Amino acid sequence: MVSCSDPVNSPIAGGPPETHLTLYPDSIIAPGSTSKKISWWGDSPQGFITGYRISFDGINWGFTTKQDSTFLLSITGTDSTFRFYVAAVDDKGQIDPSPASNLYPVYNSAPSISFNYNYAVPDTVFPVVTVIWNASDPDGNNTIKNIYYSINDTNNYKPIAGNLSQMTLTADSGLALNANNKIYLRARDNAGAYSNTTVLPDSGKTFYVRKNTARVLLILDTPDLGQAITYYSNAMDTVKYDVLDIKSYNGALTPRVINPMFVETLKLFKVVIWSGGSGTTGNVANFNLAQGSLPFYKQAGGKVIFSSGFVTSATISPNGLVDNFVPLDSISSCAVPIVIGNTFNPLQTGYPSIGANVISNLRNIYFSGTMVPLYSYTTAVGCVGENKFMVKDNTTNAKIVYTDIPMYLLSSNAANNKLLFQKILFGEFGLN
Repeated sequence: MVSCSDPVNSPIAGGPPETHLTLYPDSIIAPGSTSKKISWWGDSPQGFITGYRISFDGINWGFTTKQDSTFLLSITGTDSTFRFYVAAVDDKGQIDPSPASNLYPVYNSAPSISFNYNYAVPDTVFPVVTVIWNASDPDGNNTIKNIYYSINDTNNYKPIAGNLSQMTLTADSGLALNANNKIYLRARDNAGAYSNTTVLPDSGKTFYVRKNTARVLLILDTPDLGQAITYYSNAMDTVKYDVLDIKSYNGALTPRVINPMFVETLKLFKVVIWSGGSGTTGNVANFNLAQGSLPFYKQAGGKVIFSSGFVTSATISPNGLVDNFVPLDSISSCAVPIVIGNTFNPLQTGYPSIGANVISNLRNIYFSGTMVPLYSYTTAVGCVGENKFMVKDNTTNAKIVYTDIPMYLLSSNAANNKLLFQKILFGEFGLN
Protein backbone atom coordinates (compact mmCIF):
# COMPACT_ATOMS: atom_id res chain seq x y z
CA MET A 1 0.00 0.00 0.00
CA VAL A 2 1.47 3.35 -1.02
CA SER A 3 1.93 5.88 1.74
CA CYS A 4 0.86 9.52 1.19
CA SER A 5 -0.98 12.37 2.90
CA ASP A 6 -4.60 12.48 3.96
CA PRO A 7 -7.20 13.24 1.29
CA VAL A 8 -7.68 17.00 0.74
CA ASN A 9 -10.28 18.99 -1.06
CA SER A 10 -9.13 20.51 -4.34
CA PRO A 11 -10.67 23.95 -5.18
CA ILE A 12 -11.74 23.05 -8.70
CA ALA A 13 -15.17 24.15 -9.97
CA GLY A 14 -17.75 21.46 -9.86
CA GLY A 15 -16.75 20.07 -6.50
CA PRO A 16 -14.89 16.91 -5.47
CA PRO A 17 -16.12 13.37 -6.11
CA GLU A 18 -18.21 11.35 -3.67
CA THR A 19 -17.44 7.82 -2.49
CA HIS A 20 -19.84 5.08 -1.40
CA LEU A 21 -19.54 1.66 0.16
CA THR A 22 -22.00 -1.12 -0.50
CA LEU A 23 -22.84 -0.92 3.23
CA TYR A 24 -23.98 2.21 5.03
CA PRO A 25 -21.46 3.68 7.46
CA ASP A 26 -21.34 1.86 10.78
CA SER A 27 -23.90 -0.71 9.66
CA ILE A 28 -24.14 -3.74 11.88
CA ILE A 29 -21.99 -6.44 10.29
CA ALA A 30 -21.91 -9.93 11.70
CA PRO A 31 -18.41 -11.08 12.60
CA GLY A 32 -16.84 -13.13 9.83
CA SER A 33 -13.56 -14.67 8.79
CA THR A 34 -10.43 -12.65 8.16
CA SER A 35 -11.07 -12.92 4.43
CA LYS A 36 -13.26 -9.92 3.56
CA LYS A 37 -14.65 -8.87 0.20
CA ILE A 38 -15.45 -5.13 0.17
CA SER A 39 -17.11 -3.22 -2.68
CA TRP A 40 -17.36 0.54 -3.34
CA TRP A 41 -18.14 3.09 -6.03
CA GLY A 42 -17.86 6.83 -6.65
CA ASP A 43 -19.38 9.63 -8.71
CA SER A 44 -18.12 13.01 -9.88
CA PRO A 45 -20.35 16.07 -10.50
CA GLN A 46 -18.34 17.44 -13.42
CA GLY A 47 -16.11 14.56 -14.58
CA PHE A 48 -15.48 10.88 -14.17
CA ILE A 49 -13.83 8.64 -11.58
CA THR A 50 -10.30 7.43 -12.42
CA GLY A 51 -9.59 5.40 -9.30
CA TYR A 52 -9.78 5.06 -5.55
CA ARG A 53 -7.48 5.57 -2.60
CA ILE A 54 -7.92 2.91 0.10
CA SER A 55 -6.65 2.55 3.67
CA PHE A 56 -7.20 0.60 6.88
CA ASP A 57 -5.86 3.30 9.21
CA GLY A 58 -6.65 6.62 7.48
CA ILE A 59 -2.94 7.41 7.38
CA ASN A 60 -1.32 5.03 4.92
CA TRP A 61 -3.09 5.01 1.55
CA GLY A 62 -2.90 2.91 -1.56
CA PHE A 63 -4.44 3.40 -4.99
CA THR A 64 -6.57 1.07 -7.13
CA THR A 65 -8.80 1.32 -10.19
CA LYS A 66 -10.94 -1.59 -8.99
CA GLN A 67 -14.32 -1.22 -7.30
CA ASP A 68 -13.96 -4.27 -5.07
CA SER A 69 -11.26 -6.42 -3.57
CA THR A 70 -10.82 -9.29 -1.17
CA PHE A 71 -8.61 -8.52 1.83
CA LEU A 72 -6.98 -11.03 4.14
CA LEU A 73 -6.86 -9.30 7.50
CA SER A 74 -4.16 -10.29 9.96
CA ILE A 75 -5.25 -10.46 13.58
CA THR A 76 -3.34 -11.26 16.73
CA GLY A 77 -6.21 -12.28 19.00
CA THR A 78 -9.36 -14.32 18.91
CA ASP A 79 -11.16 -11.46 17.16
CA SER A 80 -10.68 -7.87 16.08
CA THR A 81 -12.41 -5.00 14.27
CA PHE A 82 -11.00 -3.16 11.27
CA ARG A 83 -12.09 0.17 9.76
CA PHE A 84 -11.83 0.48 6.00
CA TYR A 85 -11.56 3.84 4.19
CA VAL A 86 -12.02 4.56 0.50
CA ALA A 87 -11.83 7.92 -1.31
CA ALA A 88 -12.71 8.38 -5.00
CA VAL A 89 -10.33 10.26 -7.32
CA ASP A 90 -11.68 12.00 -10.45
CA ASP A 91 -10.15 12.92 -13.80
CA LYS A 92 -9.19 16.38 -12.47
CA GLY A 93 -7.15 14.83 -9.64
CA GLN A 94 -9.69 15.77 -6.98
CA ILE A 95 -9.96 13.44 -4.01
CA ASP A 96 -13.07 12.93 -1.91
CA PRO A 97 -12.25 14.88 1.29
CA SER A 98 -14.60 12.71 3.37
CA PRO A 99 -13.77 9.11 2.52
CA ALA A 100 -16.43 6.46 2.93
CA SER A 101 -15.65 4.09 5.77
CA ASN A 102 -17.07 1.23 7.77
CA LEU A 103 -16.19 -1.20 10.53
CA TYR A 104 -15.57 -4.87 9.77
CA PRO A 105 -15.46 -7.22 12.76
CA VAL A 106 -13.71 -10.52 12.18
CA TYR A 107 -13.05 -13.63 14.20
CA ASN A 108 -10.04 -15.90 14.10
CA SER A 109 -10.42 -19.35 12.57
CA ALA A 110 -8.39 -22.18 14.02
CA PRO A 111 -6.03 -24.10 11.70
CA SER A 112 -6.43 -27.78 10.87
CA ILE A 113 -3.84 -30.51 10.32
CA SER A 114 -3.77 -34.14 9.20
CA PHE A 115 -1.11 -36.67 8.29
CA ASN A 116 -0.68 -37.56 4.63
CA TYR A 117 -1.30 -41.30 4.68
CA ASN A 118 0.02 -41.70 1.15
CA TYR A 119 3.37 -41.62 2.94
CA ALA A 120 2.45 -43.67 5.99
CA VAL A 121 5.22 -45.11 8.15
CA PRO A 122 5.66 -48.91 7.76
CA ASP A 123 4.75 -51.15 10.69
CA THR A 124 8.44 -51.78 11.44
CA VAL A 125 11.30 -49.37 10.73
CA PHE A 126 14.86 -48.64 11.66
CA PRO A 127 15.27 -45.41 13.69
CA VAL A 128 14.64 -43.00 10.79
CA VAL A 129 11.05 -41.85 10.30
CA THR A 130 9.83 -39.22 7.84
CA VAL A 131 6.29 -37.95 8.31
CA ILE A 132 4.37 -35.68 5.92
CA TRP A 133 1.26 -33.69 6.76
CA ASN A 134 -1.23 -31.21 5.36
CA ALA A 135 -1.95 -28.08 7.41
CA SER A 136 -4.28 -25.25 6.47
CA ASP A 137 -5.95 -22.18 7.95
CA PRO A 138 -9.09 -20.43 6.66
CA ASP A 139 -7.41 -17.13 7.46
CA GLY A 140 -4.48 -17.99 5.18
CA ASN A 141 -1.85 -20.68 5.55
CA ASN A 142 0.72 -17.95 6.19
CA THR A 143 -0.98 -17.37 9.56
CA ILE A 144 0.16 -20.78 10.83
CA LYS A 145 2.95 -19.82 13.20
CA ASN A 146 4.12 -23.24 14.44
CA ILE A 147 3.67 -26.95 14.05
CA TYR A 148 4.00 -28.82 17.33
CA TYR A 149 5.02 -32.48 17.47
CA SER A 150 5.33 -34.99 20.26
CA ILE A 151 6.52 -38.60 20.28
CA ASN A 152 4.55 -41.15 22.30
CA ASP A 153 2.75 -38.67 24.56
CA THR A 154 0.86 -35.40 24.44
CA ASN A 155 2.73 -33.66 27.25
CA ASN A 156 6.00 -32.72 25.61
CA TYR A 157 5.26 -30.92 22.37
CA LYS A 158 8.15 -29.29 20.52
CA PRO A 159 7.67 -26.44 18.02
CA ILE A 160 8.90 -26.22 14.44
CA ALA A 161 8.21 -23.60 11.77
CA GLY A 162 4.62 -23.32 10.61
CA ASN A 163 5.50 -23.39 6.91
CA LEU A 164 6.97 -26.92 7.11
CA SER A 165 5.04 -29.90 5.80
CA GLN A 166 7.38 -32.77 6.71
CA MET A 167 10.09 -33.75 9.17
CA THR A 168 12.45 -36.65 9.73
CA LEU A 169 12.82 -38.10 13.22
CA THR A 170 15.67 -40.23 14.56
CA ALA A 171 16.67 -41.75 17.86
CA ASP A 172 18.09 -38.35 18.82
CA SER A 173 14.63 -36.88 18.23
CA GLY A 174 13.16 -39.15 20.88
CA LEU A 175 12.06 -42.26 18.98
CA ALA A 176 11.88 -45.18 21.40
CA LEU A 177 14.14 -48.00 20.20
CA ASN A 178 12.99 -51.61 20.13
CA ALA A 179 9.59 -50.31 21.12
CA ASN A 180 6.26 -49.17 19.74
CA ASN A 181 5.90 -45.49 18.80
CA LYS A 182 3.24 -42.91 17.92
CA ILE A 183 3.60 -39.35 16.66
CA TYR A 184 1.24 -36.48 17.55
CA LEU A 185 0.89 -33.20 15.63
CA ARG A 186 -1.03 -29.97 16.06
CA ALA A 187 -0.78 -26.50 14.56
CA ARG A 188 -0.98 -23.02 16.14
CA ASP A 189 -1.77 -19.77 14.32
CA ASN A 190 -0.60 -16.21 14.92
CA ALA A 191 -3.60 -15.53 17.12
CA GLY A 192 -2.81 -18.44 19.42
CA ALA A 193 -5.57 -20.81 18.24
CA TYR A 194 -4.66 -24.51 18.09
CA SER A 195 -5.80 -27.07 15.57
CA ASN A 196 -7.07 -30.53 16.24
CA THR A 197 -4.47 -33.10 17.31
CA THR A 198 -3.67 -35.70 14.67
CA VAL A 199 -1.89 -38.96 15.42
CA LEU A 200 0.19 -41.41 13.36
CA PRO A 201 -0.71 -44.22 13.08
CA ASP A 202 -4.39 -43.79 13.81
CA SER A 203 -7.01 -46.13 15.24
CA GLY A 204 -4.95 -47.10 18.27
CA LYS A 205 -2.09 -48.55 16.19
CA THR A 206 1.66 -48.04 16.60
CA PHE A 207 4.80 -48.55 14.54
CA TYR A 208 7.80 -50.46 15.85
CA VAL A 209 11.26 -48.88 15.77
CA ARG A 210 13.97 -51.50 15.50
CA LYS A 211 17.45 -50.49 16.63
CA ASN A 212 20.17 -51.11 14.04
CA THR A 213 22.75 -53.48 15.51
CA ALA A 214 25.30 -53.95 12.71
CA ARG A 215 27.32 -52.09 10.09
CA VAL A 216 25.99 -54.25 7.25
CA LEU A 217 22.41 -54.18 5.96
CA LEU A 218 21.06 -57.04 3.84
CA ILE A 219 18.11 -55.87 1.74
CA LEU A 220 16.02 -58.85 0.65
CA ASP A 221 14.36 -57.78 -2.59
CA THR A 222 13.42 -61.25 -3.80
CA PRO A 223 10.57 -63.71 -3.25
CA ASP A 224 13.12 -66.54 -2.89
CA LEU A 225 13.51 -65.78 0.80
CA GLY A 226 14.45 -69.25 1.99
CA GLN A 227 17.13 -69.71 -0.65
CA ALA A 228 18.53 -66.21 -0.18
CA ILE A 229 18.59 -66.35 3.63
CA THR A 230 20.35 -69.72 3.58
CA TYR A 231 22.97 -68.43 1.15
CA TYR A 232 23.80 -65.22 3.03
CA SER A 233 23.75 -66.78 6.47
CA ASN A 234 26.38 -69.23 5.26
CA ALA A 235 28.43 -66.80 3.19
CA MET A 236 28.52 -64.21 5.99
CA ASP A 237 28.56 -66.51 9.02
CA THR A 238 31.34 -64.40 10.57
CA VAL A 239 29.71 -61.05 9.71
CA LYS A 240 27.00 -59.42 11.80
CA TYR A 241 24.25 -57.87 9.68
CA ASP A 242 20.73 -56.54 9.91
CA VAL A 243 17.99 -57.53 7.45
CA LEU A 244 15.33 -55.45 5.69
CA ASP A 245 12.74 -57.35 3.66
CA ILE A 246 11.23 -55.00 1.03
CA LYS A 247 9.57 -57.64 -1.16
CA SER A 248 7.22 -59.48 1.20
CA TYR A 249 3.65 -58.32 1.85
CA ASN A 250 3.71 -56.21 -1.34
CA GLY A 251 6.64 -54.20 -0.02
CA ALA A 252 4.85 -53.20 3.19
CA LEU A 253 8.16 -52.64 5.02
CA THR A 254 9.56 -50.34 2.34
CA PRO A 255 9.67 -46.69 3.47
CA ARG A 256 7.22 -44.62 1.39
CA VAL A 257 9.56 -41.62 1.38
CA ILE A 258 12.72 -42.44 -0.56
CA ASN A 259 14.59 -39.28 0.34
CA PRO A 260 15.22 -38.61 3.14
CA MET A 261 13.73 -41.59 5.01
CA PHE A 262 15.02 -44.53 2.98
CA VAL A 263 18.32 -42.82 2.14
CA GLU A 264 18.94 -41.94 5.78
CA THR A 265 18.08 -45.49 6.79
CA LEU A 266 20.78 -46.79 4.46
CA LYS A 267 23.25 -44.30 5.96
CA LEU A 268 22.93 -46.07 9.31
CA PHE A 269 25.11 -48.79 7.75
CA LYS A 270 28.58 -48.88 6.23
CA VAL A 271 27.70 -51.57 3.66
CA VAL A 272 24.40 -52.36 1.93
CA ILE A 273 23.93 -55.74 0.26
CA TRP A 274 20.96 -55.48 -2.11
CA SER A 275 19.73 -58.89 -3.20
CA GLY A 276 17.19 -59.02 -6.04
CA GLY A 277 15.72 -62.05 -7.79
CA SER A 278 15.68 -63.13 -11.40
CA GLY A 279 13.50 -63.76 -14.42
CA THR A 280 10.12 -62.07 -13.99
CA THR A 281 8.86 -58.61 -13.11
CA GLY A 282 7.84 -59.67 -9.60
CA ASN A 283 11.17 -61.35 -8.90
CA VAL A 284 13.75 -58.78 -9.94
CA ALA A 285 14.95 -55.96 -7.74
CA ASN A 286 13.07 -52.70 -7.27
CA PHE A 287 15.34 -50.77 -9.63
CA ASN A 288 13.37 -47.52 -9.21
CA LEU A 289 13.97 -47.57 -5.47
CA ALA A 290 17.64 -48.38 -6.00
CA GLN A 291 18.02 -45.61 -8.58
CA GLY A 292 16.45 -43.09 -6.21
CA SER A 293 18.48 -43.98 -3.12
CA LEU A 294 21.84 -45.62 -3.81
CA PRO A 295 23.48 -42.60 -5.51
CA PHE A 296 22.93 -40.54 -2.34
CA TYR A 297 24.08 -43.39 -0.14
CA LYS A 298 27.28 -43.86 -2.16
CA GLN A 299 27.90 -40.12 -2.15
CA ALA A 300 27.81 -40.23 1.65
CA GLY A 301 30.53 -42.91 1.66
CA GLY A 302 28.41 -46.06 1.66
CA LYS A 303 29.55 -49.27 -0.03
CA VAL A 304 27.19 -51.51 -2.03
CA ILE A 305 26.93 -55.10 -3.24
CA PHE A 306 24.08 -55.18 -5.72
CA SER A 307 22.87 -58.32 -7.46
CA SER A 308 19.74 -58.91 -9.49
CA GLY A 309 18.67 -60.43 -12.73
CA PHE A 310 16.61 -58.65 -15.35
CA VAL A 311 13.24 -59.43 -16.82
CA THR A 312 13.90 -61.95 -19.58
CA SER A 313 11.43 -60.35 -22.02
CA ALA A 314 13.27 -59.11 -25.08
CA THR A 315 11.02 -56.03 -25.14
CA ILE A 316 12.31 -54.80 -21.79
CA SER A 317 15.76 -53.30 -21.96
CA PRO A 318 17.97 -53.48 -18.87
CA ASN A 319 19.86 -50.37 -19.95
CA GLY A 320 18.99 -47.37 -17.79
CA LEU A 321 17.84 -49.44 -14.82
CA VAL A 322 21.12 -49.17 -12.94
CA ASP A 323 22.96 -46.27 -14.58
CA ASN A 324 22.43 -43.92 -11.61
CA PHE A 325 24.42 -46.07 -9.20
CA VAL A 326 26.59 -48.34 -11.41
CA PRO A 327 28.95 -46.59 -13.87
CA LEU A 328 28.24 -48.98 -16.75
CA ASP A 329 28.27 -48.35 -20.46
CA SER A 330 25.40 -50.78 -21.14
CA ILE A 331 24.09 -54.29 -20.55
CA SER A 332 23.66 -56.81 -23.34
CA SER A 333 20.14 -57.74 -24.44
CA CYS A 334 21.39 -61.28 -25.11
CA ALA A 335 20.53 -63.64 -22.26
CA VAL A 336 23.19 -66.24 -21.55
CA PRO A 337 21.92 -69.50 -20.02
CA ILE A 338 23.79 -70.97 -17.08
CA VAL A 339 23.25 -74.46 -15.77
CA ILE A 340 23.99 -76.37 -12.62
CA GLY A 341 27.66 -77.13 -12.41
CA ASN A 342 28.87 -74.11 -14.39
CA THR A 343 32.05 -72.76 -12.79
CA PHE A 344 33.16 -69.14 -13.14
CA ASN A 345 36.82 -68.38 -12.71
CA PRO A 346 37.98 -65.08 -11.23
CA LEU A 347 39.72 -62.38 -13.25
CA GLN A 348 41.29 -60.68 -10.22
CA THR A 349 43.72 -61.97 -7.59
CA GLY A 350 42.17 -63.02 -4.30
CA TYR A 351 38.77 -63.95 -5.67
CA PRO A 352 37.66 -67.62 -5.51
CA SER A 353 35.97 -69.69 -8.20
CA ILE A 354 32.18 -69.71 -7.87
CA GLY A 355 29.52 -71.89 -9.43
CA ALA A 356 25.81 -72.08 -10.20
CA ASN A 357 23.40 -74.31 -8.32
CA VAL A 358 20.32 -73.64 -10.49
CA ILE A 359 19.46 -73.09 -14.14
CA SER A 360 19.21 -69.37 -14.84
CA ASN A 361 20.29 -66.59 -17.21
CA LEU A 362 22.70 -63.67 -17.10
CA ARG A 363 23.65 -60.86 -19.43
CA ASN A 364 26.97 -59.43 -20.44
CA ILE A 365 28.07 -56.17 -18.83
CA TYR A 366 29.73 -53.62 -21.09
CA PHE A 367 31.82 -51.29 -19.02
CA SER A 368 34.10 -48.33 -19.49
CA GLY A 369 36.32 -46.02 -17.49
CA THR A 370 37.56 -47.44 -14.21
CA MET A 371 35.23 -50.46 -14.05
CA VAL A 372 37.11 -53.65 -13.22
CA PRO A 373 35.77 -57.10 -14.29
CA LEU A 374 35.73 -59.77 -11.59
CA TYR A 375 34.23 -62.83 -13.33
CA SER A 376 33.55 -64.00 -16.85
CA TYR A 377 31.61 -66.83 -18.50
CA THR A 378 31.69 -68.84 -21.71
CA THR A 379 29.85 -66.91 -24.43
CA ALA A 380 26.58 -68.55 -25.45
CA VAL A 381 25.71 -69.32 -29.03
CA GLY A 382 24.27 -66.20 -30.62
CA CYS A 383 25.77 -63.79 -28.07
CA VAL A 384 28.77 -61.72 -29.10
CA GLY A 385 31.18 -59.36 -27.42
CA GLU A 386 32.59 -59.37 -23.93
CA ASN A 387 31.59 -62.00 -21.40
CA LYS A 388 31.84 -60.25 -18.02
CA PHE A 389 29.01 -60.49 -15.50
CA MET A 390 30.46 -59.25 -12.17
CA VAL A 391 32.34 -55.95 -11.86
CA LYS A 392 33.55 -53.40 -9.35
CA ASP A 393 33.76 -49.65 -9.94
CA ASN A 394 37.47 -49.07 -9.16
CA THR A 395 40.73 -50.97 -8.91
CA THR A 396 41.15 -49.60 -5.38
CA ASN A 397 38.72 -48.03 -2.96
CA ALA A 398 35.74 -49.69 -4.63
CA LYS A 399 32.29 -48.44 -3.65
CA ILE A 400 30.17 -50.99 -5.47
CA VAL A 401 30.35 -54.58 -6.63
CA TYR A 402 27.66 -55.37 -9.15
CA THR A 403 26.44 -58.56 -10.80
CA ASP A 404 23.43 -59.10 -13.05
CA ILE A 405 22.57 -62.49 -11.58
CA PRO A 406 21.34 -63.03 -8.01
CA MET A 407 24.36 -64.01 -5.95
CA TYR A 408 22.36 -66.60 -4.03
CA LEU A 409 22.10 -68.60 -7.29
CA LEU A 410 25.90 -68.95 -7.30
CA SER A 411 26.05 -71.17 -4.25
CA SER A 412 27.46 -74.47 -5.45
CA ASN A 413 30.62 -74.07 -3.33
CA ALA A 414 29.81 -72.93 0.22
CA ALA A 415 33.46 -72.49 1.26
CA ASN A 416 34.23 -70.29 -1.74
CA ASN A 417 31.12 -68.20 -1.13
CA LYS A 418 32.56 -67.28 2.25
CA LEU A 419 35.86 -66.37 0.61
CA LEU A 420 34.03 -64.20 -1.91
CA PHE A 421 32.34 -62.12 0.76
CA GLN A 422 35.49 -61.90 2.85
CA LYS A 423 37.30 -60.53 -0.19
CA ILE A 424 34.61 -57.96 -0.96
CA LEU A 425 33.68 -56.85 2.56
CA PHE A 426 37.12 -56.84 4.13
CA GLY A 427 39.44 -56.54 1.15
CA GLU A 428 37.53 -54.15 -1.12
CA PHE A 429 35.32 -52.23 1.32
CA GLY A 430 37.64 -52.12 4.32
CA LEU A 431 35.09 -53.51 6.77
CA ASN A 432 36.75 -54.61 10.00
